[in-house]
Amino acid sequence: MSKQGMIGMDVAAQEMLGVGETLTDEQWHLPSGAEGWSVKDVVAHAGCLMAFLMAAVGGAAGPDMGIEELNEVQVAEKRGLDGAQTMAFVRAELAKALETFAPLQEEPLASTTAQLQDLGTYPLHAIVDMFTFDITTHLRYDILRPRGPIDFGARPLDERQLGPAVSWLLAGIPRMQRNLPKEFAGPLHLQLTGPAGTRVAISSDGASITVTPSTDSNLEPRAVLTSSTDDFLAWSTKRLPWQQLVSVEGDPDEAARFLNAINLV
Repeated sequence: MSKQGMIGMDVAAQEMLGVGETLTDEQWHLPSGAEGWSVKDVVAHAGCLMAFLMAAVGGAAGPDMGIEELNEVQVAEKRGLDGAQTMAFVRAELAKALETFAPLQEEPLASTTAQLQDLGTYPLHAIVDMFTFDITTHLRYDILRPRGPIDFGARPLDERQLGPAVSWLLAGIPRMQRNLPKEFAGPLHLQLTGPAGTRVAISSDGASITVTPSTDSNLEPRAVLTSSTDDFLAWSTKRLPWQQLVSVEGDPDEAARFLNAINLV
């Protein structure tokens, strides 16, 4: 289950709040690395998403829109808050979210699945993995330099955040992009190095994708893609170009078809 995700979500959120404590009013309003969003918008988004998913877990029907459109609507609703109010909002939602999501790590709820807007269907225990990924990636690549505007001496990412974040992204490869199975065939091996490192085999039959431990695959990979786990957060979400972060051994064209098409959330 994703009990590690409970830790990762809290660590990621506390890190974001810690950065928020250092910001001036001018810094709150700087453009972030997330297109169209200020630093304050990015932080508010974390609280908005927590509130939305807590309501969904409680049985509330979600709006008929994709996750990106929903994010825009929610963030716009919080733009009237100042930096301190945004921090208070996120802190309050975090406390409620940790309490709400804790029971989802135990059976029978853990394996119960739910549709998360247009991201696909996931077991409920994976919600905290999503938050670990989302908050960590927004902070490290949209708020902090070099891609974001804020200069802050952040510690290197470790397994507490990278484990759940990588788990979320690997789970998203077969689920998030409807047309991705048409872009490549594989099998490809994705070798992720560093904290929470792993190696998986990725294959497509043109209609669906499978992601399995590479040790479970008897087929020789057409290409091996090697990246660090923290870089995986950046290139798989199109925040940074894969060409700078991924080494390819084997068929470069097959690798490029997959790498050019992947765009996770």
